[in-house]
Amino acid sequence: MPRPHGILRAGYPHLTTLGMRRVTNFPADLALGEEGEIYVLLRSEGVATVRIWSIDDMEFLSDDLKGFGSYGHGDGQFIWPVNIIRDKEGSFFVSDEATHRVTQLDNNGRFVSKFGSKGPDIGQLNGPSGIAFDKDNNLIIADAKNHRIQRYTKNGEYIDGFGELGSNEGQLQFPWGIHIDENNDIYVADWGNNRVQVYSPDGKIRLSFGEFGSGDGQFNRPTGICVDDHGDIYVADWGNNRIVMFNQFGDYIWSFKGDATLSKVARNYMLTNAVSNRLRETGKLEREKYLRRPRSVRIDSKFRLWIPDYESYRIQVYQKDFLELDETQFAPPLRNPTLEVT
Repeated sequence: MPRPHGILRAGYPHLTTLGMRRVTNFPADLALGEEGEIYVLLRSEGVATVRIWSIDDMEFLSDDLKGFGSYGHGDGQFIWPVNIIRDKEGSFFVSDEATHRVTQLDNNGRFVSKFGSKGPDIGQLNGPSGIAFDKDNNLIIADAKNHRIQRYTKNGEYIDGFGELGSNEGQLQFPWGIHIDENNDIYVADWGNNRVQVYSPDGKIRLSFGEFGSGDGQFNRPTGICVDDHGDIYVADWGNNRIVMFNQFGDYIWSFKGDATLSKVARNYMLTNAVSNRLRETGKLEREKYLRRPRSVRIDSKFRLWIPDYESYRIQVYQKDFLELDETQFAPPLRNPTLEVT
């Protein structure tokens, strides 16, 4: 789908909050299903699993929780999982920076295959983090501790790669998040350099923006990254506890700092806990809405923004509100842009 000539940004209201402590502890990433399922990748000390959740949340807390994967070095297990994605057939792929491998699971979460060995050589991995599919259904991997991007077939056969350690434009320092857009361009959250870099499919630099800080358009250890069908770029700004939004040219647009409410399952749980309700009444509730250390961000075809709120054990969801504009509704670039001309 071609990008519109322009966008009228009407707002980005908070849509819902999902999950709670004990069931969605430390959500590092998520993948979306076709039937309203969310596959939430949970990661903490001694715990690594995928929780199957619903976009409608859960009515009541239950021990009958669905999911797959477990902590360990065996087939279908993880130690420090980073990203979870799905291919067109519904299979899952999970990167693991501790075991230096990528694991494939079928659409029911059963182990299929794995690839990866630790090392600096071509085709080896050292702390793989972000993963994404390109238009040819190949797997693009942010090989974080080797400071490069590598491309593999889904079966783990090495194709090509690019990148080297450094802070000059095009160089990388612990690349973390990765996204491939409809043009096959590669977006990288350059964690160590506190910036975003965009590359052509063959690794040539197209765009670089960002710097260290907490102001508009600045980063403190960017992790996850995604791009919507308008070309808007969303970055999980881990150290600043927010998601930062840019247009396709890297211009700052918006920051999401959190607007969480109690989820459905959390509300019903609280109704059975009188002491917890009393303690909640004595606290500073405003700060409870904020994001805490988000590691990932996802956008779907309905322009819903999904944020795994890592240290708050929940998922915050926003809805993009917009109108697409044609050339008669959106002026060419202005030499001295200001809203005062209107």
